[in-house]
Amino acid sequence: MYTPCLTCAADQPLDKLTPIRTIGVPTGPDTYRCVSCDRRHIDVVMAQALEILIDLGFKAENAALKDAGTPLIVYGTDLAEPPRLDRKELILLLDHADRAAANLILSQVPEIKGVVKRHGNPRTSVGLPDTGHTPHLYELLAGCDIRADVVNSLLGDMCFYRRQSVMHIEFHRNNSVKIRMLEKMFLDGDIAGKTLVDGMASAGTLGILAAAGGAKKVVLNDAWLPAVESILLNIEANQEPLGVRLEHLQSIAQLPHIANNPTLIAKAHGEVELEVWHGDIRKLASKIEPCDICIIDAFPGIPTTDIIKSWQGTAKTKIITL
Repeated sequence: MYTPCLTCAADQPLDKLTPIRTIGVPTGPDTYRCVSCDRRHIDVVMAQALEILIDLGFKAENAALKDAGTPLIVYGTDLAEPPRLDRKELILLLDHADRAAANLILSQVPEIKGVVKRHGNPRTSVGLPDTGHTPHLYELLAGCDIRADVVNSLLGDMCFYRRQSVMHIEFHRNNSVKIRMLEKMFLDGDIAGKTLVDGMASAGTLGILAAAGGAKKVVLNDAWLPAVESILLNIEANQEPLGVRLEHLQSIAQLPHIANNPTLIAKAHGEVELEVWHGDIRKLASKIEPCDICIIDAFPGIPTTDIIKSWQGTAKTKIITL
């Protein structure tokens, strides 16, 4: 969907370091739009957004394309070259903007689906590091911030959706350590017919892929409510390849944003059994039946010693920390 057609394949990227107004790129919703595929090079889209930010005083007159912000394509996947974008295929992540600027960008740049304002250190992961911590959040200024990572693996090819203002950005590239680990487990026979717990599941990527790889049962858990919402969405989005049907047991509206005591939220039945829990991973071990493998995918910098200790005895074969 992002590959250039024969007409626009020769389009060249813009210089990222030269001030955009020195380059003199005409701006407008149809500037440099391909007459054949009706899409535009991502640099042209970002240049138009940058011009708006300069006009409103959020960027300096000599700002270059590198200063425009962080573009997040709606379906994150490996690309051989810069993407060509259709309508509503980009989320723009900015450090400096307000709602008026975001709404103007959304109304004038047709390829942009949502505008999100970054807060704090860019290296700090968005979301809830652990119970007892304060969530680190970005701010959705305008539009929609839901995008997906496209994961291609030996266990299956799937889309995993998340809201980028409340959950961390994670493109699963072809060299993803986590996906390679899961593939090795699959090839070693550690998944087929086994019960697996994805205890800090985030969007549910590892657990749902394990379910697609032949697990008998997968338990997905997270203490952060937006993560649980993503898990439920991603099970529904991938129901057909998983061969399951999802049954909701709790109303999301009645759940706390951060949960300590784990609660069973939903189940899915079919070719694999899935359970979705909302709570502290340390307390989950006493709530469920023994499993074969527990995966602990903690945020960077979060100690896992007490988590591992809580799962000794419940996870019969392996406890894997990432």
